[in-house]
Amino acid sequence: MGQGRTGERRTRDLSWGDSQARALMHALARDAATRAGFRVCAIEVVRPQGLLEFVAIYGDETSAEERLGTASRLADMLTAFADGEAHGHFVWIPEEKFSEPALAQLEGYVVIPDVPETDDPAAWHAMDMLAARIIDERGDLRALLYLDVPEDLRRPDAARLLELSDALTMTLRSIVTAVEREEYVEHMRVIRATRRLARSNPARHDVSHLLREARSTLLGALSVDELEIRLFDGDDGQSPDSLGLDMAPEVRTALDEAAARAWAEQRVLIIEPEHVWGDVELAGAYAAWFADALVEADLETVVVAPVGVEDEVLGTMIFARRTGSRRWTDGEGVAALELGHDLGRAIANAHATQRERALLGELRELEEARHKFLQVLTHEINNPMTVIAANAEFLATSDTADERDRSRAEAILRGTERLGGLLEGLLMLSRVSDPQHPLVTRRLDLALVVADTIGSMTAVAERAEVALHRSGETADAWVLGDPREVAGAVTNLVDNAVKYSDPGARIWLSVSHAEDGGVTFTCRDEGIGISDDDQAALFTPLFRSTNDDALRRPGTGLGLGIVREIMQRHAGTVEVESRLGVGTSVRLQFPPLPRD
Repeated sequence: MGQGRTGERRTRDLSWGDSQARALMHALARDAATRAGFRVCAIEVVRPQGLLEFVAIYGDETSAEERLGTASRLADMLTAFADGEAHGHFVWIPEEKFSEPALAQLEGYVVIPDVPETDDPAAWHAMDMLAARIIDERGDLRALLYLDVPEDLRRPDAARLLELSDALTMTLRSIVTAVEREEYVEHMRVIRATRRLARSNPARHDVSHLLREARSTLLGALSVDELEIRLFDGDDGQSPDSLGLDMAPEVRTALDEAAARAWAEQRVLIIEPEHVWGDVELAGAYAAWFADALVEADLETVVVAPVGVEDEVLGTMIFARRTGSRRWTDGEGVAALELGHDLGRAIANAHATQRERALLGELRELEEARHKFLQVLTHEINNPMTVIAANAEFLATSDTADERDRSRAEAILRGTERLGGLLEGLLMLSRVSDPQHPLVTRRLDLALVVADTIGSMTAVAERAEVALHRSGETADAWVLGDPREVAGAVTNLVDNAVKYSDPGARIWLSVSHAEDGGVTFTCRDEGIGISDDDQAALFTPLFRSTNDDALRRPGTGLGLGIVREIMQRHAGTVEVESRLGVGTSVRLQFPPLPRD
């Protein structure tokens, strides 16, 4: 008796192997039958989800045509084996040994060969079964080999069964090798397809490009005739029915819902004219519709693989093969599911990159608008302010004005000076933080920049009764920078130190070389200092101290923000150390000069 599939109990999973793999299995079945002296030999491989599938039948062309590629439950056969006797690799189950439960489970599955009926207990009976369990090195059952109808039509005894087991050992090992080789081939195909997808730089940033490349790659990798990749958010760039199935909206919705269930259970859906596999709800509602649609579209099989990442299903890959194409294999099913994972991760990454790019674009537009606003604002304010300052100066020096008018004019002049300083600071901040304004650098001696700053700030310091002291390097402290910006950063620090120091205080300015070849400028004062809370927001534009003593002194809150922007443009850093009531030390650290 050989195992077959007929009637309603016939099941279908993914079909095993390509034509070469099946040809090899047929050759092994023929070899086993010849060596053992049997007319019929069949081979089944163990499938995922506890199934068996016929992959080779030698000696019975009718059964081969009907049953190759069909699958059934492994548990049914193991129940039958429990009634048999083990002899080496083989299990021998004579007809009279089958239990009622085993016969009930195998009903409709068995093929009864055409052998003469006889009462001779030593003769081969139609319901006799002889099967070899094919085990791999790990002890896992990988396949079954059946022998049916011996040439002498006699039942084998125990000695003959052991002899058959020894004679077919190499054949059984070859079957294991063929099964493992097919798995390896399919896994390598998945790896190659995944690597091709991952190599594309544009695909990492553009979902449409990614899907176009995925479609081109997978059409070849999985040997399919048509492929539709559809995202549920509509960001796929494909027509809604590129396979030509002409799905109605309710059918498409049902298919999407079935794909979501398949993602949750990590499986694929197989749609054939005879049946819909993998989803009971979809099969019950639309099996007849798909049967007609596949025939109309001249499609043999449609396989739906969900695409997702983690717990979220993003869409579907729908693979289609034309009528007459080879059937879908196990490895291809595993590959499609794995590619659903890979494609889902790639889509999620591309979406994240697109969102980041859009956000950066918006930020860039806002930054450009801010720079334009500052430029227009300072220009529009500067013109009337110049007129106000000129008239106030004329009034303050006029012989015809009385003392009260001159006092008011001087107040206006002081206000315009502060406003002028604010506008100048805003212009500088706009310029140094404008990404459209490139940095033009040359070699500068930072020691000479500091010397020039001391020269220009000495009068200011003397009016404030503050002493400037210089230490450290006096020459050859070379940095790469914009002369105007570097001088502006140094001047800002010295101006702040003078402004926030009391009469009699001292300020030390020094230049030193770092171990890595960089150059550091340090400005240390004995001023009022900065609190820890204020230091956290010190470089924020327009920030003013919460210290009442500092608020009584003139300032715009722009100076240190400008200094930070300048240092960032020069690939340098600015560091502040301060204690309230003791003083402040600020360091500008410039990187080493490039070797060229």
